[in-house]
Amino acid sequence: MQLNSRGPDWPLHPAELERLVSTFRLLADPGRLSLVATLLEDRELPAGVLARAAALSETAASQQLRVLREAGVVRKRRVGRQILYRLSGGDARALARNGIARAAFRSTYSTRKDAVVTYIIAEPCIDIKDKSCVDVCPVDCIHEFERILIIDPEECIDCGACEPECPVEAIFPEDALPDKWEPFVKINYAFRDAPEETASVINGLVDDYAREHNVQNEPLS
Repeated sequence: MQLNSRGPDWPLHPAELERLVSTFRLLADPGRLSLVATLLEDRELPAGVLARAAALSETAASQQLRVLREAGVVRKRRVGRQILYRLSGGDARALARNGIARAAFRSTYSTRKDAVVTYIIAEPCIDIKDKSCVDVCPVDCIHEFERILIIDPEECIDCGACEPECPVEAIFPEDALPDKWEPFVKINYAFRDAPEETASVINGLVDDYAREHNVQNEPLS
């Protein structure tokens, strides 16, 4: 079964699924995730520096580094009397880099950290508002405004059901949104950032974007 037009074939091979689950377990520990984050960008650091950066005691950092090394996530080398650690390639590095990048990206649009926008509805939805996505949403988190549909980040459960149903391909995972439609991150975040005046803010932002980009989407036949 295919997840969607851009996704992988499912189900995953059991060995690959277990490997991915193990990687998520490793990164679920805040201390280990902090150590991995500190070592991103090909950094090579001693245990003491890593401990301070991750806000861990040197003993705790050494224990977690041993776990990461045994799992193949980090490797070490001795330079004189000093042991330096660096990340290996692999799933843990990729997952940590992607997750941290998404968190940093979200923080540029909101001071609230208790909600996550997982999907963004972009320009092709303007003046189309096909509701196929609404019909398949299991938690009714897609809401209609004057010219566009918007996903409520507080209610979205990241199921992905809406994305393949959109006939104009207007729905994207946040980290896969084309650069040309980056303004729609701000538009979608307005749903939670301006709760007292959500409709007026979103409608105004969409009107401004449509006018600036001369949006003239043709109705679906």
